[in-house]
Amino acid sequence: MKFFEANFVTVIKRFYLMMAVVLIAGFTGLWWLAALALPIFLSSMMCVKFFDKKKGDESVKMIRLQKGRKELKEAI
Repeated sequence: MKFFEANFVTVIKRFYLMMAVVLIAGFTGLWWLAALALPIFLSSMMCVKFFDKKKGDESVKMIRLQKGRKELKEAI
């Protein structure tokens, strides 16, 4: 869990989720359910990032195509 690492889309989604929880709690009369909106609100305002991708997943293999097919076959 890292603070101030979430992107803008994640913050907006959490805000809408918080509003949905509050509206559902208000229309159904389950006010204890509205207490769940507080952690959602705090996580959106502090831009908490819960899941982090592994750094090794983003590696890309570079293939030079200038020398022809031989180097391409060796790379594959």
